[in-house]
Amino acid sequence: MTPSTPWGNERGQLPHRLRVRNQILGRRQARRLSRRFARVGVTTPPERLRQMLAGAPAAYAEVADFNFALIATQLKREQLAAKIVSLKRRGTRLLIFVGLVVVTLNFLFCMAYALFSLTLDA
Repeated sequence: MTPSTPWGNERGQLPHRLRVRNQILGRRQARRLSRRFARVGVTTPPERLRQMLAGAPAAYAEVADFNFALIATQLKREQLAAKIVSLKRRGTRLLIFVGLVVVTLNFLFCMAYALFSLTLDA
């Protein structure tokens, strides 16, 4: 068995942990993965991804591109998750502010109604 490195072994194959849980990548999954990689600047055809993940030898540049794309897509996913959390916090603050404005307006209308009732009695 040949020693393996994080970016692939000396035969140019992807490390075992990057193979999608020892499953063969389907056409749809390969297309989806190819589109994700294209969004981060790595253009690899879906068929080539299927071959690489099935264990076909790959050039060092392809393995490096693959690893870069995995890392970049993970970063994009984390950025999106952080953005969603930020938007949720912002929405919560907005709802609290709107609720306080409604309570304040209700209080003012109640005060106005009370003063108006008192002036009618007098």
